[in-house]
Amino acid sequence: MFLAMPRAHRGFTLVELLTVIGIVGVVIALLLPAVQAAREAARRAQCSNNFKQVGLALHSYHDTHRTFPPGMIYWMSSWTRNECGPQWVPRPPQSSSWYGLGWAAFILPYMEQDAIFDQFDFSVGYKVYSQAPNFQAGAIRVDTFLCPSDPQDGELVSCCTNQWNGSRDPEDLRQTNMAGVCDSVNWTCNRVAPKPFRMADGVMAEREGCKFSDVTDGTSNTLMIGEMTGGGAGSNAGHFWLTWNLLDTYDGINGPDTVPGGGKFRFRETGFSSYHPGGCHFAIADGSVQFLSETISHDVLATLTTRQGGEPIAGAF
Repeated sequence: MFLAMPRAHRGFTLVELLTVIGIVGVVIALLLPAVQAAREAARRAQCSNNFKQVGLALHSYHDTHRTFPPGMIYWMSSWTRNECGPQWVPRPPQSSSWYGLGWAAFILPYMEQDAIFDQFDFSVGYKVYSQAPNFQAGAIRVDTFLCPSDPQDGELVSCCTNQWNGSRDPEDLRQTNMAGVCDSVNWTCNRVAPKPFRMADGVMAEREGCKFSDVTDGTSNTLMIGEMTGGGAGSNAGHFWLTWNLLDTYDGINGPDTVPGGGKFRFRETGFSSYHPGGCHFAIADGSVQFLSETISHDVLATLTTRQGGEPIAGAF
């Protein structure tokens, strides 16, 4: 009679277990960049779609009013004789200063954002705190004006002293990732105020709107709205969609005063930028959207900025 010997139960050895863990780690390391690239591609596509919606809204505004909206409305009567030119004489409502709204506020009805637009009181600016509907409406998040690749995620950014919509001073108005293209050199006329339309060479400027007939360089060759970034997540630094969202193209794309360009956000000095690798989006005056490389020639970018420059485009874009 033979007795059955008990079977030996063999498990993983420590070496085998470590080998399997190492293989899994290598596979994850190989897949992670691909997953991140796929996610960024989706975010970039959404950002491009947002620019397309804004471009269509601007065209709808033009169809209704026979002009694009003004870049922003702002003046101080003390500046009527300085470098901002004689066109700075105040217009009704008469005021020593006027902090008005910008292009993004005017196109809200053409983006199905009537609920926000209906809150505005156009007889006051946005810094008249005793009559504050415009200031309060400017704190509302509008996803179409944002880029999903920006980690700042549309936070409230600072605009004013001792007035805020959030729980603390820097939380004033809602961030935007879109700015009107005002000028090829400097979007301000005195380092403070936006250039009046007749002084700017771009489509978006102070007080007056641009018409198709003003764009003699061709709407397919002229930039209208560009992508921009702020100071980074938690900084409460950036531009806001309600107004003051104009820039120039002088420093190129991802320039020295942008976080993606390795610099630090500066409100009036910053330029167009994005967290997409290699460049940023622009809405063109014909309603199309282009992703322009950060290596684009300065001359080509300036040519695309001007509405009546008459310059030939010297390279691809």
